[in-house]
Amino acid sequence: MSTVKLKRSAVPGRIPTTGQLELGEVAINTHDGKMYLKKDANGAVSVIEIGGIPADSATNVLYVSKSGNDSNDGSTIGYAKASIESALSAASTGTTIFVKSGEYTLNNSAGGITVPSFVSLVGDNLRTTSIKGSNANNDLFYVNQGCYLTNFTFKDHANGAAAVSFPPGGAGNVQTSPYVENCTSFTSAGGTGMKIDGSRASGLKSMVSDSFTQINAGGNGIHLLNEGYAQLVSIFTVSCDVGILAESGGQCSLTNSNCAFGNFGLKATGRGSSLYQGTTTGNSVTANVDTSIKITSLTNSQTPRYGDIMSFNNISTFYTVEDSSETSPGSGIYEVTFRETLVDDIASGISVDFHQRSLITASSITFEYVGTGTGFYDTPQSGAFPIQANEVVQDSNNAGQVYFTSTDQRGDFRIGGDLSINRTDGIIEGETFDRSLFAIMTPYILALEGN
Repeated sequence: MSTVKLKRSAVPGRIPTTGQLELGEVAINTHDGKMYLKKDANGAVSVIEIGGIPADSATNVLYVSKSGNDSNDGSTIGYAKASIESALSAASTGTTIFVKSGEYTLNNSAGGITVPSFVSLVGDNLRTTSIKGSNANNDLFYVNQGCYLTNFTFKDHANGAAAVSFPPGGAGNVQTSPYVENCTSFTSAGGTGMKIDGSRASGLKSMVSDSFTQINAGGNGIHLLNEGYAQLVSIFTVSCDVGILAESGGQCSLTNSNCAFGNFGLKATGRGSSLYQGTTTGNSVTANVDTSIKITSLTNSQTPRYGDIMSFNNISTFYTVEDSSETSPGSGIYEVTFRETLVDDIASGISVDFHQRSLITASSITFEYVGTGTGFYDTPQSGAFPIQANEVVQDSNNAGQVYFTSTDQRGDFRIGGDLSINRTDGIIEGETFDRSLFAIMTPYILALEGN
C-alpha cells in the first residue's frame, strides 16, 4: 500500500511562493499545522492559507487596485478592492489604505467621501495615482481628525469645490489635525485645494499640509474661513485667483512657499464673529498718545486674549491685544495694552467687541509674476504683466492682516509692506526704514543746530 504525501515544509513560518505551487496543488507546513493553496483571481495570483487569512495580508492594511473587485476583502494586493469608497467603508481606526497606480473616480454625487478619523490614504505616487469626482461641483474628500492623505493628484473639481475639506456635518473636536502631504490639486475650473472651515470643527479647527501644489486656475489654493487654522509648509500655488485666502477669522502660518501667476498671492480680509464683549472704564484715553485702556464687565469672565482684535462702540478700526492683566485680583477690571496707535479718543462706558482677525503669517515666500491672470498661459511670455500690489492684500482697518517676508521675480526682498531692498540698485526704502533713519539722524541734526 502506497502513501501519497503533499508538498510540505517543517520550517517554522515557511509559506510557499506562487512559483512553488501549481493551481489545485496543496502544501502543508508540518511545524505550523497550516495548509496553503494557490489562487488565480482573473490573473491576480496569490497564495492563501486554507481556512485562514491570505498569507501576505497584514493587520489593519487594505489595498485598492484598478484590477481589484469590491467583493474582495482588500487584505492583499491579490484581494484588492476596486474603489476607494469600498476600502474606506471597511476601514477602522488606524487603518492604512494603499491605493495602487491609476485614475479613480469617486462617487461624490451626494457630496465628498468621508475619511474616518485616524485613517490614512496612501497612493503609489502623485504622478501615477489620481482622483477625481463624478460631480465636479462637490468636494472630493471630507476629512476628520488624525486623517492622512499622501501621494495623490486631485483633478477637475470646479466652482469652489475642494479636494479636501471638513465634513458639512462637522468633524467634532479636532485634537490631531488632518494632514495632507506630497499631493497636487489640478483643475482648470475654479476648484480649491484645501478648504478649512472652522465652523465645521471644534477644538483646534485645523489642518496641516506639507508639499501640496495648487494648480487651480481661477480657484483658490488654500482657503481658510470661520476661524479655521492651518500650518502650511512648501505650498506652491499656480494660476490661482488667490493663492492663500484667509477670511472671517481664518488664520495660518506659511513657510517656504511660492505664489506664481494668478490674480492675487496672499489675501487676508475681515474678522471672525464676536467672541466676547466688555465696557471701557476709568479715565478716557487719548488718540495718538495712549496705548492701553481699562476694560470691565467682560462676558463669560473672559480674559482678553493675546492677538485678538477689538473695536470700540462698533467703530470700524480694530486694535490688537498685545498684553492684558487684571488690575487687582478679583476686580474684573483688565488693563489691556494694544499694539497700534489709537486714532480716536475713547471715553469711559464705551462698548468693546473682541474678534479673531483673519491672519496670514508668511516667511520665505517667493512671488513670481503675481497679477498676470489665471489662465495657464497668462505669463510674461504671452504679454501679461505682474502687479506688485496684488502680491499681498490686507484690510486698511486692521482686521485682515498679512505678516510676511518675501522675494519676487526681480530678486527684490521685502519685510512687510514698509521695508524693501531693491536688488538691482541696492536701495533700502520704506516707511519703516525712514522712521529708523529719522530716529538715528535727529540727535545729530539737533546737535549741529545747537552749534
